[in-house]
Amino acid sequence: MTKFYKLFLPLCLLATPILATDTSYSFIGIQTGISKFENRDTPSFGVKYGVQQENSRSSIIYSYDKNGDDKFQMLLLQIDMGIFNNTFENSLLKPYLGASFGVLQANSNHLARDRGYVYGLNTGLAYILNDDFDLDLGYRYLKTSKLKNIDNINNLNLSMHYFY
Repeated sequence: MTKFYKLFLPLCLLATPILATDTSYSFIGIQTGISKFENRDTPSFGVKYGVQQENSRSSIIYSYDKNGDDKFQMLLLQIDMGIFNNTFENSLLKPYLGASFGVLQANSNHLARDRGYVYGLNTGLAYILNDDFDLDLGYRYLKTSKLKNIDNINNLNLSMHYFY
């Protein structure tokens, strides 16, 4: 886990200005959804912090999944880029593609305590409600590394962001 902090925290600090423009907006958000771990569906809840630039968004996400005795915690760095920007320029819907990486800890009676890394791709649609709020429906596929009992994770999430 110490290796993770040595890699992850500096990347978090560097990710915010990666594609910075003159105009950027910080946001906080909440998310809920369903995660599928090894053929088990678990409800997911999370919090987000990030920065939105013109066509890109960087965020740090903490999510907690629980189903019975199965508990999963993830800390992710997610970077998204708007796609079809010319087509959706005047639309309130904004499609995106992105990448995520982070750590996962699993605790369960079925699975021994397990920690490892996750990385993958995500896609979704953001719907702009007004200057302060948006709704985001997203899908994330994550592959695992150094986890003994989980090979991949599928997430379907609904998020609401507040920009300030």
